Amino acid sequence: MASSILTECRRIDAAGSGALPKHDLLNVLESALPDWREDDVETLLHTWGEHIQYEAFVRWLFEMRSSSSRSKSRSFKVAIFSCAPYDREWFDRANEELSSNMEFTYNPEQLNMDTVKLAQGCDAVCTFVNDFAGADVVEALHELGVQMIALRCAGFDRVDLKATERFGITVARVPAYSPYAVGEHAVALMLSLNRHITRSYRNARIGNFSLNGAMIGQTLHGKRVGIIGTGLIGSITARVMKKGFECDVVAYDVFENPKIADPEPQGLAIPYVSLDDLLSTCDFISLHAPLLPSTKHMINFDKLKIMKKGIMIVNTSRGGLIDTKALIQGLKDGTIGGAAMDVVENEAPYFFRNFSTSWITDENIAVLLRMPNVLLTPHLAFFTREALKTISDTSLKSMAGVREGSGPPKQNGKLDCVCLPPKQEPSVQRKETQAAAMSFMQSLPPPVHPMKAEYFPAFENADHTFRIAFFSATPTEIEAFQKGNEEFKGNFTIDFYKSRLTMESVDLVKGAQGVCIFVHDDASAEVLKALKAQGVKMLGLRCSGTNNVDKDAADELGLTVTHVPGYSASSTGEHAVALATSVIRCIPQAVENTRRCNFELNGLLGFDMIGKKVGIIGTGRTGKVAARIFSAGYGCEVLCHDVVEKSQIKEAPPNGLGLRYVSLDEIFTQSDIICLFVPLNGKTTKLIDAAAIEKMKNGVILVNTSRGGLIDNKALIQGLQQGKIGGAGLDVVEGEDAYFHTDWSNKVVEHDDLSVLTCFNNVVVTYHQAWFTVESMKSLCHTTLRSFHACRLGEEPPLQRNKYKTVVSKQDGDCTASIDFMSFRRSKKEIESA
Repeated sequence: MASSILTECRRIDAAGSGALPKHDLLNVLESALPDWREDDVETLLHTWGEHIQYEAFVRWLFEMRSSSSRSKSRSFKVAIFSCAPYDREWFDRANEELSSNMEFTYNPEQLNMDTVKLAQGCDAVCTFVNDFAGADVVEALHELGVQMIALRCAGFDRVDLKATERFGITVARVPAYSPYAVGEHAVALMLSLNRHITRSYRNARIGNFSLNGAMIGQTLHGKRVGIIGTGLIGSITARVMKKGFECDVVAYDVFENPKIADPEPQGLAIPYVSLDDLLSTCDFISLHAPLLPSTKHMINFDKLKIMKKGIMIVNTSRGGLIDTKALIQGLKDGTIGGAAMDVVENEAPYFFRNFSTSWITDENIAVLLRMPNVLLTPHLAFFTREALKTISDTSLKSMAGVREGSGPPKQNGKLDCVCLPPKQEPSVQRKETQAAAMSFMQSLPPPVHPMKAEYFPAFENADHTFRIAFFSATPTEIEAFQKGNEEFKGNFTIDFYKSRLTMESVDLVKGAQGVCIFVHDDASAEVLKALKAQGVKMLGLRCSGTNNVDKDAADELGLTVTHVPGYSASSTGEHAVALATSVIRCIPQAVENTRRCNFELNGLLGFDMIGKKVGIIGTGRTGKVAARIFSAGYGCEVLCHDVVEKSQIKEAPPNGLGLRYVSLDEIFTQSDIICLFVPLNGKTTKLIDAAAIEKMKNGVILVNTSRGGLIDNKALIQGLQQGKIGGAGLDVVEGEDAYFHTDWSNKVVEHDDLSVLTCFNNVVVTYHQAWFTVESMKSLCHTTLRSFHACRLGEEPPLQRNKYKTVVSKQDGDCTASIDFMSFRRSKKEIESA
């Protein structure tokens, strides 16, 4: 074999130089060693430079392979510290699959001076993020004969690399165990914080379904998001936020990443800015910087003074990046609107352990755990199936490299696993160069704001009053509509009623020309006749759905009915993604565990979203938003189904999303995640039933932000009990009407299915709040009052934003489109435009 490789090398080396370019030698080896993987061959070559003396290399290669064969027969003892049951499972599996012949001892204890003796007789130790290997520990390991510290994580800030170099101990890490896992977790935390997913999860489990001002979120579309640290993980987060959510993204890093700054399509065209400018203009920030002396407490008391009021902070990197006392102060005085963190300063004694029957002695952590606007997950951003496999495989390959004398190979043939002490800090001149390169910040445009003033013009000719009876009123809506009435110069008299519109409450409308209702109010034929008898001219729904209105009766009575067709496409689509990511990454469960001081990871394993198949059923405005986020942002393969195939979905970018339509069966059988965005009518009722669930992949995640009646509750519960459905995110539930938006925590909930669903740990129920954002509330308020204003003037209610029809009639049917391709009332052209 060696002679044939040398013969081929000499043939290529026509000049007889004795050396070949690396890529030429790589081709020769791949042909001669077909049983070797490409990354294995690449790893062998990476230390030999770009031009390789091939005779010396081939001699070394076959000597190494011979010794490798002998060394594999020799056991290599490894003490695994901070070992959890899942570590043992995945390392044992990798040891068998890779035939590594490693001998493990499993220690739940963290590595420190008190536990270092557990490494007696071992060749290597394997440690995690909170294990400590300071100079004294490193010296003790050396005295025990330990040759290697294998970090099953990317960070190495708790290892004294100067000491390991001095004592000749190899340190290897897993540089990219799953940047997608961490980047996606950062976005999941941001979404859960912004849309109050965890609070809803907690409230629903005790029967409190009330929707108050504390639950209102923001639409992310168009908001300014700052990414601090633009390595692999920061770049992934930046992509999701810019390409998926279409946020105004800016970045800060001491080293500019071309994949961030370069124009599209090579880069993301995201500008780099100074840290101060980022903090002073961003609505959300996400930290992805390493913890170094220069980055410790980069978020501190001085930075609080320049932050944009109400900024939301996400940290999945290292707790020490934030001065915790400054964070607490900012949360208390409102400078910081909320914080979602997977890491916290001084977490080491607590994380990955259960303190629910003990106590937390760190006062800062204890304070954070009791703050309602703080989410803390126990360092589980990495915790996905894909990441655990990469960690175990890469760690074992590094161990094998040390055992065999060749050293830890590059991960995937590209990324160095070996950790060496830094040579020096960046020079003053380099810092000045970086500052000069960022001077363009002076011309950075202000943040994009999606709520354009022209969408909300004041009303003209509102000289005489118009009385409106407003049902199912919440304090937030009362405040918003009173403010809108004044801002838009509406001159309306609005009587707000907490009660729902029913036959029992219909007498409250006496003297009103208009009635304003929400999704759970009764607009049956009987109620409509009573409204007409009271002199009501118009029924205005402050929502998009109209399935609670008898349109035939309204037409016969000559009662104008309007709705708000386009107030919350972004809000609802983003909420669907928030539900999906919260379920996939177990965010509510993790936060609830930490609130009880249980920081263990058992039961919280998620999966990476990149490359997963997402089924979008219904591709109207809301479905399109979710499809864009999943495909362009997360890199999922999105499959769509609808009665009419829309060009904005099918056409290639930039005109469309470049997605394909498939049959409903294909959605069911192929999707890892299924999201529902169809209206409720006779053809879509119980669209997801036992037969549909039976076709689905095991472990599928089901999300519904449309109408509860689309899902058969009994079938869903059975699917969850059997494990067919891996989890569900529900903003709507069949039979919710009597409960959602009211507090039942001190009453008996007679809806058994709702009670059962809220008891599943893997079911996240939010109570019809997908629409509930500041932006949606303003749009909803203006459109509703504008329709009432048109009624006052005797005019046809205008289009919303000059695009969307607001008048509802029986000719429109029960929905914009039915789920099958049977007869439907409107033309394809009309549905397409809607």
